[in-house]
Amino acid sequence: MKTTIVAMMLAALILPVEAGAKRGGIPKGPTKRDKAEEKKEQKEKEERDRKHEAVKKFLEERDGNHDGSLSRDEFLSRETDKEAGGKKFDDANKNGDRTLSKSEIEALLGL
Repeated sequence: MKTTIVAMMLAALILPVEAGAKRGGIPKGPTKRDKAEEKKEQKEKEERDRKHEAVKKFLEERDGNHDGSLSRDEFLSRETDKEAGGKKFDDANKNGDRTLSKSEIEALLGL
């Protein structure tokens, strides 16, 4: 009697799950949408990495004190036309703190 009750309970739990899987209610693997989202996320990650590397290279060339931002003097150190470079620095320094942050450098580089 106990065995019959246990078997009936298990059947009541298992059969709806199998029926849902056959009707498409429970996906068996990654869907086209999942694959598309993964591809999009991978593309976004590659774009972030590309931007990060460009900013990193720019800072390596100019950031004399290695603080992760550029002062006006650090920026102008590699500019041949100091006047034009000063204007470019001022335009890029959106928050007016007299240093270029990584996001401001990213915008300066057009990334």
